[in-house]
Amino acid sequence: MFSFVKNNLETKVIVAIGAILTALLGAYAFVDIWTESRATYSIVYKDLDTLSNTIQKSLIKDMRDGKSSDVQEIMEAVGTERDILAARIFAANGTILKSRERGEIGRAMPEDAFANFRAGRHDYITEKDGYEVFHILHPIANAPPCYGCHDKEKEINGVLSIDYSLEAVQKDLRPHLYRMAAVFALTIMLVALAIFALLKKMVHEPITGLKAAMAEAELGNLEIVIPAVAEDEIGSLQKSFNNMLARIKGLNEENLSQQKDLVKKEQELQMQQVLEQKNKALETVNKEVVEKNLHYMEMLSFISHELKNPLVVLKGYSGLLIKGDLGPLEEAQSKAVEAMDRNIDALNEMIADYMDLSRVEKGEFNPEKRDIDLADDVIKPVIAQYEPVVRSASMTIRAEGAAVPLIFEADPGLMRSALGNLVSNAVKYGRAGSDILVEIEPSEGAFTLAVFNEGDGIPYDKLGKIFERFTRLETEGSRSQKGTGLGLYIVREIIQMHGGTVRAESLEGSWTKIVCTIPVPPRRG
Repeated sequence: MFSFVKNNLETKVIVAIGAILTALLGAYAFVDIWTESRATYSIVYKDLDTLSNTIQKSLIKDMRDGKSSDVQEIMEAVGTERDILAARIFAANGTILKSRERGEIGRAMPEDAFANFRAGRHDYITEKDGYEVFHILHPIANAPPCYGCHDKEKEINGVLSIDYSLEAVQKDLRPHLYRMAAVFALTIMLVALAIFALLKKMVHEPITGLKAAMAEAELGNLEIVIPAVAEDEIGSLQKSFNNMLARIKGLNEENLSQQKDLVKKEQELQMQQVLEQKNKALETVNKEVVEKNLHYMEMLSFISHELKNPLVVLKGYSGLLIKGDLGPLEEAQSKAVEAMDRNIDALNEMIADYMDLSRVEKGEFNPEKRDIDLADDVIKPVIAQYEPVVRSASMTIRAEGAAVPLIFEADPGLMRSALGNLVSNAVKYGRAGSDILVEIEPSEGAFTLAVFNEGDGIPYDKLGKIFERFTRLETEGSRSQKGTGLGLYIVREIIQMHGGTVRAESLEGSWTKIVCTIPVPPRRG
């Protein structure tokens, strides 16, 4: 279970904390043992001090009274006490005067005792056989080494020396020492386990999770989010890691977006180059088409112009034949001449349309604008021109809203041509016995010019297509009508030349209305 300590950071933390706790516990144990020893030693010292003071007083008294034998007996009696190794009285020169061991009398005191006496010490400790020996020195005479502590009174030479073995005391202290050692070891172990559990929870698991997340990130998984459960350094590290992954993810997305933009731009550039090449090819083809179309229009204009004069002659002769100016006609001949006259009119209309188309395509349809009155210069002439045709189709034509003069700038010929095409279509596709209505409706800054007729109408999905070139509706009513499909296209071109728009309104099977809206700029005084 201690495999995680291989991690350098955690090992250092454990070792550091363990060392600190060991030092603290060791210091505590040392202080405890030292305090216990000092307390025990203090008791022993007090007991010995009391004993030596009692003996000292008896010795001084007996020595003053000249009871030398009593002194010796006292020394021998003291020497029999438990743990007392030696009891002596020595003179200031170091000669033993009295001793528990009579054989020592007259000998010199041990050097260490005599040296401590000369140094003025009252007690000191030495070691013997692995145990400490406590030595106590009590003067019974005012010798020079004692002057610092004792008054100079009656001169009684001699120093009481008692050697006390601390073996029993130290043996009594050993159980306490062992207990402290056991407590110390147990405490260190418990603290180590606590540190292990704490580090595992607070350091090892978060760092292991962080390492696993980093491994995932190295494999390209940037969706990882580590939950930071603590507001500490490791929690801050986890948040920093999350922020770093989010930043890397953002940079990757930005880089990917830039790469996509680059690819898109490259594709657009390639497409643009392809389009430019195609445009160049189309321009070449278009130029050729325009040139061919121009040649076609010139030929069409030429043919139409050349056909116009013969048709005028044919129209004149057909008119004479119909009137009977060239003699009476039989019924069959009269019908044939009338059919020929109608076809001449259709050809003339077709030639007019094609000549107008040629002018539009060649850009020759340039309006020569001037101030005109819509009613007098456009509507009345067109109604007068088409009234015979309208009457022959059993229809009537009338204008509404033309009573008030409407002055605007336009090309009167082109406007009559546009209105004529609308009236011609109304006659072709109108219902016999119905009215053709030319409506004028002024409004602010513009006016509308509309032609209404009853008839089959126009399907809703065809309303926007009827203004295209060569467009003819395939309806029951239109199949019998001849035409080029250019009339409404030319109307649209003329109206647009005057800044306007044109649209178709219709109710299929009921009616049709073509509406032209033309702007009228405000006139300056």
